Amino acid sequence: MSEYKIAVVNSSSFGQVFKEHWQQLEQVGTVDRFMVDPNISGPELADKLHGYNVIVSSVTPFFKADFFENKDELLLISRHGIGYNNIDLAAAKKHGTKVTIVPPLVERNAVAENALTNLMSVVRQAPASSNRIKEDRYEDRAEFMGHEFSGKTYGVIGCGNIGSRVAELFQFFGGKVMVNDPEPHAPEGWFDKNPNVKRVELDELLANCDYISLNASLNDGDYHLINADALKKAKDGVYFVNHARGALIDEQAMLAAVQSGKVSGYAADTMEVEPVRANHPFLKDQHFLITPHTSAYTYECLHGMGEKCVSDVLNIVNGKPLVRELTQSVN
Repeated sequence: MSEYKIAVVNSSSFGQVFKEHWQQLEQVGTVDRFMVDPNISGPELADKLHGYNVIVSSVTPFFKADFFENKDELLLISRHGIGYNNIDLAAAKKHGTKVTIVPPLVERNAVAENALTNLMSVVRQAPASSNRIKEDRYEDRAEFMGHEFSGKTYGVIGCGNIGSRVAELFQFFGGKVMVNDPEPHAPEGWFDKNPNVKRVELDELLANCDYISLNASLNDGDYHLINADALKKAKDGVYFVNHARGALIDEQAMLAAVQSGKVSGYAADTMEVEPVRANHPFLKDQHFLITPHTSAYTYECLHGMGEKCVSDVLNIVNGKPLVRELTQSVN
């Protein structure tokens, strides 16, 4: 192929912080950035990206079967991230499109550390109390009571690459750590190296944990995993943090649980519908802390993600094998 056209889709960070990544792609061909509606239809997306044979994609939009059915030649979708829930892998394979993701270890520390950061922030009401000072209401400080972390019981739902790191961080506080990992997602030998972590059923975790981190991957069985029934089983006053997928929780049920006091606080870096708009009810309650999907936004992590996407493009151009290629695993 004489000319490559590369579309960077819905990634506001690729090539922005590390401009050399954009410049490296420009040495291969034409590079353009597209910011589209996350729920754009497949045919419309295919038309907008007509002529582009390489895509560097964020967590949105959704590349479904009707996208591939209407798209002209597409060699590669390189995910600027570790998930691929927004790509129909079977359709991609059928149409000869390679799909790659960033190796999970690139994001492991960044996402796990941010989950702990946001959880601690909502527990101690740091953003809410800081905002009160900005309103010149320093004297309100007694309203912002929180809880300690030492000696508490922690839960991690989904003990894969990132969840296992969250569980490791929780152990520093000296409390009990419970993990619900129904499928074997934990790194090989991880439980042997972490004998103080107890593997339990979901109901036991919900009933006993003071702090719960959601780190499961999203599939048909996990959709709205934390719903009204699950929240009823949870320990009174529990805090949740979700840095995995927004649809793991039923937002209406979580809102009701926080407003009733059943749940003391909820922190999330990912929501079921993104981008999150200012009228979302979570943003009107100080017991919620919602950040704009920034868990991977460390210099170390973004550099690694960008390097991987550039290497994917260079490999496809030069006919070299792709790392973390996903289409081959689809039957």
